[in-house]
Amino acid sequence: MIELIKFTIQQLIVMRYRIIISLAVSLFVSAFSQAQRIKPSLKEISFNNLESFKTPSANWKIVGDVQAGYSDTVLKTAKGLGILHNDFSRSIQNKPVHNLFTKMEHGDLLLEFDFMMAKGSNSGFYLQSRYEVQLFDSWGVKAPRYSDLGGLYQTIKKGNGMKGKAPMKNAALAPGLWQHMDISFQAPRFDANGNKTADAKFIYVKLNGVTLHENINVDGPTISAGLEDEKPYGPLMIQGDHGTLAIKNMKYLAQDDLKPNLHDISFQYFEKSATNLAEAKTTKPTFQGKANALDSRLAPARDKFLLVFEGKLNIPTADSYTFTSLFSGTGSFEIDGKKVLEAKDLFLNGTPVMGTAELKAGEHAFKFWINKDLDWARPGLSLYIEKANSKSIALHASASMPERSPAPLIAVKAESGPEMIRSFMNHNNKKLTHVVSVGDPSQAHYSYDLMQGGVLQVWKGDFLNTTDMWHERGEPQTATALGAPIVLAGNCPIYERGNTKDSIVDYQYKGYTLSAGLPTFSYTYKTLSIKDKIQPEGKGLKRSISITGEGKEKTMIRIAQGSSITPLGNGLYSIGNQAYFVQLAAGQYPKLEGYLGQQVLLLPASETIQYQLIW
Repeated sequence: MIELIKFTIQQLIVMRYRIIISLAVSLFVSAFSQAQRIKPSLKEISFNNLESFKTPSANWKIVGDVQAGYSDTVLKTAKGLGILHNDFSRSIQNKPVHNLFTKMEHGDLLLEFDFMMAKGSNSGFYLQSRYEVQLFDSWGVKAPRYSDLGGLYQTIKKGNGMKGKAPMKNAALAPGLWQHMDISFQAPRFDANGNKTADAKFIYVKLNGVTLHENINVDGPTISAGLEDEKPYGPLMIQGDHGTLAIKNMKYLAQDDLKPNLHDISFQYFEKSATNLAEAKTTKPTFQGKANALDSRLAPARDKFLLVFEGKLNIPTADSYTFTSLFSGTGSFEIDGKKVLEAKDLFLNGTPVMGTAELKAGEHAFKFWINKDLDWARPGLSLYIEKANSKSIALHASASMPERSPAPLIAVKAESGPEMIRSFMNHNNKKLTHVVSVGDPSQAHYSYDLMQGGVLQVWKGDFLNTTDMWHERGEPQTATALGAPIVLAGNCPIYERGNTKDSIVDYQYKGYTLSAGLPTFSYTYKTLSIKDKIQPEGKGLKRSISITGEGKEKTMIRIAQGSSITPLGNGLYSIGNQAYFVQLAAGQYPKLEGYLGQQVLLLPASETIQYQLIW
């Protein structure tokens, strides 16, 4: 308990002297954009064969497995299905005939895929075969450029063309690990005569869960594009003449340009005289009239009013449509006399209400009413429509939804020395209450469960987001990584064969000591004493576990746990389907066995066990 009190005092000191508050990082965002949207169902491109592609060259192959260490310049493959592999060789370098084109052609598109690169490898994904998102081995790059992983390559347009756009952060993992990319792309727009009216745009590009770009216009095809014209549609192109690459779980969704509209809109405004439709029918409105759009500004009062809209909604195609609304108070939205969404005690900074309706093409009667009776809540009104393969479209006037004041990013940086922050943290859908995150100027950081001595996650780049701890009331009290976290099993290093629980009861925390600002954690387990130290080394973290006491020779130490563990030679193992690496020190001979449907990597307890986490 004394050690925990000491830890809390240190945390308060950190809060006083080490918090860096960045007020400029958040833009004004509507409350709707913070809500959970409907998750569209993406279509997967089969890698059981190459039938989804146009005349693939011989370098493209379907394989069943891919393995590589972080220093390997080639990817080792095994026979099977499910993975697309570019078997690159120097003989095809800079020969565009070896690029790969999909038969599918797209306009607006959502795209996601997993990929693996060898050391020094280079490739790219070209939306519509024209606009490149760079794939490159950028592991460890401190200041990424447009030519690094996730960069938007420079265009071929002469004069004032785009010079290339570097990613906002380097979220690259080590060669030989599977990485994940998400792209939302908007195709260029053209008028009836074929003249371009709007550039292509990357709505977002995300790498390993980290946003690299948002709303970036691209004024023309990029260098090495497969197609140098610009049109509404085009195939995807994967660059094959620059380097080795493996891809799996490639999914896409063409996004329709949804064009519904509201018309013949009328409204009624009741000030302090009605709170619902039944009362409105027996009460004369304060005033009424025609409206061009759904607009909260038609209500002059801030509170104690009922606003009712009626009109026609035109739906261009039959489909299932989702409606999302946000306002303060109570209300409902009806189509053809049927309630689509209804809310009680909704408020503008809260979570929007959603509803779904199967609608035929053509006109539908709608009725939308809100009763603003929460005097402390801000007025405003929004209504969005979307379907699974479309963007969300606002059906309200833009000024009807007031802008939301931004919350500042409260970030702790580890620049002049190591930093330790105590917090709650969500890990594998469970909220842990005794977590410490340790940041280092080397930009290799980790989060640690004090109650079990488990490493929860590791990441690189910026350190810790503590906004939910210290903004306003700080109710969640959780901290999150500012980089791309690799989530580990997070369990106790002591391995109890046959234990089916999440925790080990006998593992007791005894505090920590500091050396050069880095902690060494102390524990007891039955008759054993354990010291646990984690520190930056190379491009990862080195963990040293020291064990003394009676019964040591019968104790096994859990080095790693994951869905799969693969030995790669020279003491290197890939963990969790190539999510990260473990490098054992020379002279250590681990045991691999099954545990609760997963695999564990074990070493017998000795005076000191050392290994490195690499990602």
